[in-house]
Amino acid sequence: MGITTLNFFIFLILSIVVYYIFPKKHRWIVLLIASVIFFLLAGEYYLILYMLFGIITTYIGTRLIDEKLKSEKAKKITLFIVLFSIIVELAGLKYINIIPTTINRFTGLFNINFNMTTISLLAPLGISYYTLSLIGYTLDVYWTTSKAQKNIFKHALFTCYYPVMISGPIVRYEHMKKELFEPRKFCFNNVISGIERIIYGLLKKMVIADQLALVVNAVFSNYQKFSGIYIIIGVIFYAIQIYMDFSGCIDIVIGASKTYGVTLPENFESPFFSRNLSEFWRRWHISLGLWGKDYIMYPLLKSEKFQKLGAFCKSKFGKKIGKKIPTIISILILWLIIGIWHGASYKYIFAAGVLPWIYLTFSELLEGSIKKLRDIIHIDYNNFSYRLFESLRTIGLMCIIWLFALAPSFTGSFKIITNIFKISSFDLGLQLPQIPYFIIFISGLVVTIVDYMKYKNKNVLEDFNRQNLIFKYIVMFGTIYIILTYGAYGPGYNPVDFIYGGF
Repeated sequence: MGITTLNFFIFLILSIVVYYIFPKKHRWIVLLIASVIFFLLAGEYYLILYMLFGIITTYIGTRLIDEKLKSEKAKKITLFIVLFSIIVELAGLKYINIIPTTINRFTGLFNINFNMTTISLLAPLGISYYTLSLIGYTLDVYWTTSKAQKNIFKHALFTCYYPVMISGPIVRYEHMKKELFEPRKFCFNNVISGIERIIYGLLKKMVIADQLALVVNAVFSNYQKFSGIYIIIGVIFYAIQIYMDFSGCIDIVIGASKTYGVTLPENFESPFFSRNLSEFWRRWHISLGLWGKDYIMYPLLKSEKFQKLGAFCKSKFGKKIGKKIPTIISILILWLIIGIWHGASYKYIFAAGVLPWIYLTFSELLEGSIKKLRDIIHIDYNNFSYRLFESLRTIGLMCIIWLFALAPSFTGSFKIITNIFKISSFDLGLQLPQIPYFIIFISGLVVTIVDYMKYKNKNVLEDFNRQNLIFKYIVMFGTIYIILTYGAYGPGYNPVDFIYGGF
């Protein structure tokens, strides 16, 4: 049951009605039942067993760590067992074929037909997202920053709350326990705000992302045929598509959750206005970046081995350089894990792992020299033209990452790069969006203006809701008309799955 379908909105309306009919104290039970129903309707029934394994394992483990075990050694052993169990489950379902595939390809270079068998396994909806949430929750309990949830059904709701099962955001228990379990009164403004956010997300997804996907898929599904400007247009359209797709999905799930009065964390903050890559990743998939820093990078830097490494590097290379080496290594480990999280393919390990690390490392090492150069030639940092240059440079570097992600394989990406420098003919039969470009342009312009206002720390939704009712409903029903006409229910529409739903 996709969250852009009519079935989903019927499901949402029915669940909202039941939710607010229920006594306030027990409304979380409705969310749990709705989440289980959504999960069962979204895939094969037996896949819920994988989720139950994660729920039960982390529930028992955190209760033991928080209440039963006294010795630090026993707590560490329990922590290891819990984390190992749920990570192995995720790895077994998503990455089981990476080793046989690697061996087959490597032996094929020497004309050896090793032919190791691969296994096809279905992964349950949202496993990449709820596994990271459970890892964070377990570590928080071990670090005593959270108390273990004693009610297993509440623990289950935290794990499988259905709005975050599609494409995140990755949630923290300390935030969600207040949102999910505290009694909430019916608030008409929450319902309206949620509906407005859903409509905005549908505009991004249906009218912009899915239409641009026609061009992107046409180019990169047959990249041997296209070259030059077509490759460049394809990757630029993909940059727009993936943002509209992913942020549109987040808008829908945040809006759906808001109708229950449950506030989810934001996952995007106008990333395309970022002036450098560090800022971009602080604004893109925010929940994943924060999770990686809190549960991978910072614990590594605080660990005894990294402290010793830092002291050694300072003694050998000086304080300035020596201080940076442990940070660079911890960032490499973090980005490799993020790359693997994105998919069981070397192209993802490189595109979403190694390449961002290279960018950030060189940016860190050259930061001082670049600043001196800018001072020498008297560049005004706050000048509009320089800010525009920095934003375009950042988007360009990200497009290189997305080009690798779009390629059918790691080696295929270099063939695509080679094709960029070939002269293109103009009779290649490129499939174009089936709605007027004017509609896509205007919709994209609206999103750009809203993002810019958010970048300037203006609350767009609050400003919109302060307008008079006639204006508000003209905008809302006008947007719904555009979605119904040119989006999901428009002529020639071909549904496109959410891109981050596959990660």
